[in-house]
Amino acid sequence: MKKTEVLIIGAGPAGMVSALCLAKLGISCIIVEQYAGVNKHPKAHELNARSIEILEELGISSEDLIKEASPFSDGARILFCQTINEEYGRIDLFADGARRAKYERHLKSKTPYLNLSQTELEKILLRKAKENPLIELLYQHQWQSLSQEGSAVKSEILDRRKETTFTIESQYVLAADGAGSWCREFLKIPFIGPDKVDDFVSAYFENNLRDHVQTPAKLFWIFNPEAVGTFIAHHIEKRWVYMQPIYLDYEKKESFTKAYLENRIKKALGNESLEIDVKSISYWRMSAQIAETYRKNRVILVGDAAHRFPPTGGLGMNTGIPDAHNIAWKLQAVLQGWGDEQLLDTYQAERKPVAEDNCKESLYNYHKILEVIEAFGLGRKDLEKLAKFKNTAPAKWLPTTWLDKIVNIGAKMARKKMDKFHTNAALKEKVLTTIADQIAHFDRIGLDIGYSYEQGAIIPDGTDLVVPENKVTQYVPSARPGARFPHIDFQKNTAPTSSHDLLDYLFFTLFIRAKGEPWKTALAQLPTTIQQKTKVVPIDELGLSKTVFDQLIALCEIDETGALLIRPDGHVAWRVKAFNGDHEKKLLKVFQKFFKLT
Repeated sequence: MKKTEVLIIGAGPAGMVSALCLAKLGISCIIVEQYAGVNKHPKAHELNARSIEILEELGISSEDLIKEASPFSDGARILFCQTINEEYGRIDLFADGARRAKYERHLKSKTPYLNLSQTELEKILLRKAKENPLIELLYQHQWQSLSQEGSAVKSEILDRRKETTFTIESQYVLAADGAGSWCREFLKIPFIGPDKVDDFVSAYFENNLRDHVQTPAKLFWIFNPEAVGTFIAHHIEKRWVYMQPIYLDYEKKESFTKAYLENRIKKALGNESLEIDVKSISYWRMSAQIAETYRKNRVILVGDAAHRFPPTGGLGMNTGIPDAHNIAWKLQAVLQGWGDEQLLDTYQAERKPVAEDNCKESLYNYHKILEVIEAFGLGRKDLEKLAKFKNTAPAKWLPTTWLDKIVNIGAKMARKKMDKFHTNAALKEKVLTTIADQIAHFDRIGLDIGYSYEQGAIIPDGTDLVVPENKVTQYVPSARPGARFPHIDFQKNTAPTSSHDLLDYLFFTLFIRAKGEPWKTALAQLPTTIQQKTKVVPIDELGLSKTVFDQLIALCEIDETGALLIRPDGHVAWRVKAFNGDHEKKLLKVFQKFFKLT
């Protein structure tokens, strides 16, 4: 029997980031993964600003991530096409520089996002995990079941290489085993929401299409009756995924063979002479579901095991990574004895509302993207009709050549409607307006870094949450309890730094002002554990320019007697704008929220 502090089921991004966060905090863990290594069929492909911040905090530089990502200029465009080089319209996220400036103003990272294949990200995370002695990786090991007894969880593990089972005893289990989580099913935790939005098939192929593609982009939405689908350029010179809807009420998975998909890809590329070799095929169901509860005693759901939503918006993996970042420091608190176990309950209170918002937005984006084809006078039902017809009794009796001719006639009729885009000014305007209206699908700084915890491991200060006119595309920096502490560029000792450099995942950070000495004195009277886990930052002693200083104070909203407490995960825990009273009593009451005090 093996023993560890935390068992992590699944070596995807959420599982790996969980392990790296825990290891940084001094917590040992074992990761079990049923597959032999990194999944070769790419899934997610976009890292948002908050995920990049977290990875940088774990010692993975944005430079290392950029090396494996597609060029930034490629990832800045989204095209809507008939074939990949027959463009109807586009979204160029950073064409005028204003939108990128908006991101860069609020980010320490060198890039606001990255078009980085999940496969390549997992390789980076794996290399980092292998460097850490507190992380043990067990590939080709499948979690089977568990029992919870007192302070221990005993998990039965199948070694798929030897077809033998053994037990891993841990104090906690993080289930990061994906949308189809065996652990969640074993615990009988309901998944709430529609389990079927649509069904899809995706084909992965490796081609350098740099010379073929006239306008590089990260997404090509193909609106072509002969090949309706989406190209995801994980890297335009290396890795591609073609994805299209399938209608399993009328179609069989077996119909979507390697040869069939290669033919569809060529049609969508607009060049049937290209050599296309599909490496792998994946069938999957788009859902919009969230776990009823994120925790069952000593088992906690992380990432897709806790929530799954449509990929439109790229919010799935980018919800899972902050999940891991949130739960890790809370687990450390409990495992090292300085935090009460009730702290773990704040994980769901904080992260589930974020998942609910992101799920809602992803579903909205999916339905909204369908408005583009509807603008042509077509719709989803037209595609269903063709699929349905091919499986009616009369159609099944027809020779294949006849059936193909009939289907092609239907496709050509639909294409004629779409070709009016070039001759009908009113239709063109309608389509282009609908395309432009897709911007929130891709410009989402508010969702990326603007979410704020309204309950959980925070102490509200009575101020109202400022909600921008568009909470997806707009971000209002705030030091209100629950918010991500804002990034501010400033000069310190002539070296450019960020307000985020003042924070540390190992500590709480207490910001004080010029008359803040009583806060330092009060902290020195508190239990040693609190002192060891808290670092004090006197804002007035940072040597900032007046402009930057005024900006920081305006954001913090504390006067010379006030204080601001930041949690290890960078979210504001508590704030008092001004104070004249018993500082020790006040601090003790604050830290009781986070520390187990006798």
